[in-house]
Amino acid sequence: MLLVAEHIIANINIITSKEDIEEIGVIKDKPSRETHFYNLTANGILFAKLKKEIPNKTQAELNIFLDLDENNPVYVNGYLLEHNTYTIATESIAEVELVAPNKENNLAQTVINVWTLTQEERENGCALSQME
Repeated sequence: MLLVAEHIIANINIITSKEDIEEIGVIKDKPSRETHFYNLTANGILFAKLKKEIPNKTQAELNIFLDLDENNPVYVNGYLLEHNTYTIATESIAEVELVAPNKENNLAQTVINVWTLTQEERENGCALSQME
């Protein structure tokens, strides 16, 4: 997972060349609750400040577009975004699915799950491609 400009959720494909990168860092530990983001992976979270502007949509915009309440919970790659300050890079969206409540997921309402991973990446894991 890639976090751009501290609040835009994206995938690594948003970086098309080394020249796009202004600053980069990795957080491996679980940060404090004040950061509003939790490291749920063994690999850590990549933080990047890019030179280019990243088009993005707010959680409320995605909910309204799909005719849901603007404050409806939003998930990315199956993980709940606990704060509405996070936006999603539009060019990183591989798929948007509506997940209806059922016995298995214990959801109280229909929610959006935004995939930044392709179906292949979900099944086989992510592989970093060489940057030019």
